[in-house]
Amino acid sequence: MAEAFRAEGPMLPIEFSRVAMDGRVTLVIDSSAMPIQTHCVRMEVASVDDAIRELGIREKIAPARLREWIGVQTRDASPRNSGETDEGVRSGIAAWLAEQSLDAVVWTALPPRAPDGNFVTPSLDSLLSHLDSLAGSALSRAEEYIRRAPETVKTPRRQRFEEVFGWSPIPETGRRRGSGSSDG
Repeated sequence: MAEAFRAEGPMLPIEFSRVAMDGRVTLVIDSSAMPIQTHCVRMEVASVDDAIRELGIREKIAPARLREWIGVQTRDASPRNSGETDEGVRSGIAAWLAEQSLDAVVWTALPPRAPDGNFVTPSLDSLLSHLDSLAGSALSRAEEYIRRAPETVKTPRRQRFEEVFGWSPIPETGRRRGSGSSDG
């Protein structure tokens, strides 16, 4: 990434709706969520394919899953692939792109995943039970991910995690740069 993430991305329905392979509950585009301000970063790459590859590496997405789990919208064409992203969200991303001085936008399009591994949006109760069942380093990773999400990411689930577990956001000034990712 050429620079730091900034809260200038499109408004998208984002929520803590994916249980990662390591037990963390991660942020994903969730069409049932309320739209919130997203963060974006400019990538200095030679091609859209390079951007897809770099995002896949950052998010630890297996190469075989890139077409499914990374969305792409170019200025001059319909989406090349859009992963699990629904049409309404894709349209919002395309409208945002039209207002930017960018050639394309790529995004992580991982689907929601429940604690049992099924690709469905998990209930809040199932996520609370899942987080409550974690211990040791898995619990530490889960807490860190939720607390390190940008303070502007104010979602109903984050609010509930804070109420139940006391996991308030870590102020951005107290963060290390470059950590945090999803899973493939």
